[in-house]
Amino acid sequence: MYPSGKVFAIVPLGDIVPYLSTVNAIILATLVAVLLLPILSKTDVYVEVDHKRPKIEAKIVAPREDRIKAALALVSTLAAVGVVTTGDVFNFTLFLSLLGMSNMGLIGTTVEDDFALECAFNYGLMCLIASLPLFGGAALILAATGTLSLHELMKLPRGAGGWTITYAKILLTTGVLGEAGVGPFYAVKVDSFRRIWGRYAFVIHLTTLLTFSRYLEILSALP
Repeated sequence: MYPSGKVFAIVPLGDIVPYLSTVNAIILATLVAVLLLPILSKTDVYVEVDHKRPKIEAKIVAPREDRIKAALALVSTLAAVGVVTTGDVFNFTLFLSLLGMSNMGLIGTTVEDDFALECAFNYGLMCLIASLPLFGGAALILAATGTLSLHELMKLPRGAGGWTITYAKILLTTGVLGEAGVGPFYAVKVDSFRRIWGRYAFVIHLTTLLTFSRYLEILSALP
């Protein structure tokens, strides 16, 4: 029995076997709804906040900036779809890294805003540092069990792999926190909901939340 409930579909691709279960289907439907939000919503005016002095000014949305953010929101959502449906721990880390990079782009691509660029730079450093424990945890799982397939890991008895698996779980958790967990913090830090990309900041928050939901399932599947 899979931790996420009944499995509806399995796509065999060699060692990489994506699947869709009860919980994953709900998460995937939510992600599709999130993807439609920035596509269907239209915002012509946003509020610009000066961080150095108390000043609030209404500005017109730049179409080019809006298109860039829409493209990054699409990449972020598709990366989250990969995180949700993958049946392989290594692919989970790859999609999570792509999610972190696209969310970093969403934070930093605000025209003529040095503060947003600074926040994106700091978030990028966090993602860079977090990639080491993230991929290190996946490597330890492979070394201890001989596989990274969640379908095979679920079949192993509890305690298989010993302390190596425990250490791998700690590393993976650290990597997930660094890649996705701090994204919403930086999004709020640049006053995301008062800018052009308030609807795109919603993508950051929800994809991060759903990524953690998926990661809890992966943790429960590990021996």
